[in-house]
Amino acid sequence: MMLERSSLLWWWPRVRDVGVPKPRTVVVRVGWSVLMDLLDGRPLPEEVRAWVEVCARELGYPLFVRTDLASCKHEWGRTCFVEKPEDLWRNVFRLVDGNGVLDLACEAIVLREYIPLVHAFRAFWGLPVARERRYFVRDGEVVCHHPYWPEDAIRFFGVEEPDGWREALRALNQEPPEEVELLLGYARELARALPGAWSVDFALGQDGRWYFIDAAEAARSWHPPCPARALFGGVLGGDVLSPACPWVN
Repeated sequence: MMLERSSLLWWWPRVRDVGVPKPRTVVVRVGWSVLMDLLDGRPLPEEVRAWVEVCARELGYPLFVRTDLASCKHEWGRTCFVEKPEDLWRNVFRLVDGNGVLDLACEAIVLREYIPLVHAFRAFWGLPVARERRYFVRDGEVVCHHPYWPEDAIRFFGVEEPDGWREALRALNQEPPEEVELLLGYARELARALPGAWSVDFALGQDGRWYFIDAAEAARSWHPPCPARALFGGVLGGDVLSPACPWVN
């Protein structure tokens, strides 16, 4: 089966050595049919389980876990955020199940260093709404950039709606010139490694560093209304889907 380009299995090898900050990442390729066995009550092969557990210990807990196609981040502590070893396989099961519900034929379990992010509040099921940015690149150049979280995307499930969150979000979404200058440089470096049109996402860590955290083909990425959107034929716009939708990258 041909790998789709939005799979981390396709784009990560191309950007792994690009000189921008990124979480330490371990990819364990398992195969869709084997991952689906989990949902039928059959455990992963013992050697796969052992390798995942060893890599998780080396990266350290808490841990960020995803598949090559999605993190199901809107369920947060039940999927991608693994606080302790006892939660690992429960979360992996829910993560694979979430991919299956969305008809995503994931191939790999991806373990990533958890980087605490600068955030204003928590939404959905405890997800930190953080200082995140999405840059769209095409043929090596940056076309446009946007804050990742628009106000109309925010939902509160399992957490109390905090007072003043809209004002906090507006402050979080300010893009000062020094930030833009830095991320334009990072995005151009990544664009040179990714032929065609892509979204590349960044988040600000509590250590003060901006990290490259994700990528996907532009035509499969949420894109708010903007003049440049038409350049990426087929792009999902903010009037159709938004980060509130769990199947949106």
